[in-house]
Amino acid sequence: MSKPLPPMTMEELIALPVAVDLRTAARALGITESRAYELARSGEFPVPLRRYGREWRASRASILRELDLDPLMVVSDLIRVAPAASASAA
Repeated sequence: MSKPLPPMTMEELIALPVAVDLRTAARALGITESRAYELARSGEFPVPLRRYGREWRASRASILRELDLDPLMVVSDLIRVAPAASASAA
C-alpha cells in the first residue's frame, strides 16, 4: 500500500495545468497513488479520465469541480494574481 502524498495547497491547485497525470490528480483529491490506479482501472475514479497510451490524464476543471471549487473563479484568481507576481519580479 502506498503512502498518501501530502495534500495540495490552494496555490498548487490554482497552478495546475489544464490536464494532469493520474498521480497529480490523486494527490489533488487526497487519494493514494495505488488506490488511484485501482479506481482508474475499474472505471471508478472520482473524475473522468482519458487514457493516452499507458498514461491516464484528468482535467483541471473536473478536479476543481470534484473539490467543490468553481473552475472559472479559480482561473480568474490566477489571472488576477499573475500580473502582480510578474510586476514584483521586475
